[in-house]
Amino acid sequence: MDQASRSGHLEDNRFRDVPLLTKKQVPYDLHWFLDEDYFTDELVGFHESEVQEFCRLSKDAFELFEKATHKILADRQLSQLGIPSFFEDCIYYSWENRYKHPFLTGRFDINGGFNRTRGLVIEFNADTYSTLPETLYWQVMQLAQLPGQPRQFNQLQQDLISSFQTICKQVKTLKPVILGSSFGYPEDVHNVSSILSLAEKAGYTTYYQNLEHVVFSEEGIFYHVDDDYIKADVWYKIIPWDWMFTDEPELAKILSAIIQQDLAIVLNPPYTSIWQNKLFLAYITRHFPNFIVAETFQERSRNMDSFVRKPVYGRMGENILLKDENGKEFSSKGDFGKQTMVYQKYQPLIQDLEKYYYQTGVFYTQQPSAINVRAQNHKILTNNCEFLSHFIL
Repeated sequence: MDQASRSGHLEDNRFRDVPLLTKKQVPYDLHWFLDEDYFTDELVGFHESEVQEFCRLSKDAFELFEKATHKILADRQLSQLGIPSFFEDCIYYSWENRYKHPFLTGRFDINGGFNRTRGLVIEFNADTYSTLPETLYWQVMQLAQLPGQPRQFNQLQQDLISSFQTICKQVKTLKPVILGSSFGYPEDVHNVSSILSLAEKAGYTTYYQNLEHVVFSEEGIFYHVDDDYIKADVWYKIIPWDWMFTDEPELAKILSAIIQQDLAIVLNPPYTSIWQNKLFLAYITRHFPNFIVAETFQERSRNMDSFVRKPVYGRMGENILLKDENGKEFSSKGDFGKQTMVYQKYQPLIQDLEKYYYQTGVFYTQQPSAINVRAQNHKILTNNCEFLSHFIL
């Protein structure tokens, strides 16, 4: 074994260089990302055994999240997560009727897992998530530039189309309508657009509107076209449930009624607000000791020398405080600093020889569906990270 492997680094021979694709070569949903200096001209290699381990870990994590959800709901302890009481019935209903209100997809973020090191899930982006266009399209196109018959673990497109076909059976119309919405930020719009294109392949009529233009009423969810209001059978949102709880509780209440009357399917469903909540990681640590999820606590214990403090609904690596194994502290700014914080045992990211840190994401549908990788020259991955495609060595 070479020195790089012994020291826990990603070896240089894992990487392959390819020409950086241009806007003329890629779908429109990737153009914005190309302008952001976000893509690299390298692919990183995974050993087959590592791919299998990341898939096993994500499958075990999903089963653990389901098991813990059963318990916290059966014990009626949602208040421990700070979820408002007015939304609890909706969460119970959507969980008990998951066949009508299914989980579409989410991304497990995993630290470690390379060179036979233990990988641990540090969070589950289960309500809202990013990196869809990159995973669906960019890394497939980069892979095609490698010589021979290269492989990667990426069946996300097929799995999402299959999931939409299953959801279609619940709608029971020949041509169901799916409306996609976000706040209108370019990255979010392109993520929604990627989902809508797959829904269209699954037989849906698709439409996009920013949240401010969507109509919510006691009769359902509607969008305005010309002089007509069209009812959506499915609403796909990159709008966090937790944002509704704090900033738009009336919207959350209206959606609660819509969902419990089965007037629309909302993706991702209400129970994913549990999975997105990092207090749920602390709940899992307390009730289901395991080697799957990084140990997480509501308070920092005296013997926790290295840790990561993070907001319960934080995103994009914002408002993180990290104290590493050497006692050195790193932090990030952001918009989530007033939220309740949790303390997670520090699980280091693997580095390459140029001091970049790498984190693996696993998209999960009803099974592990794709791997992606983000990297940054900092121990806290933020929106300034780079996206790397992968291949199987």
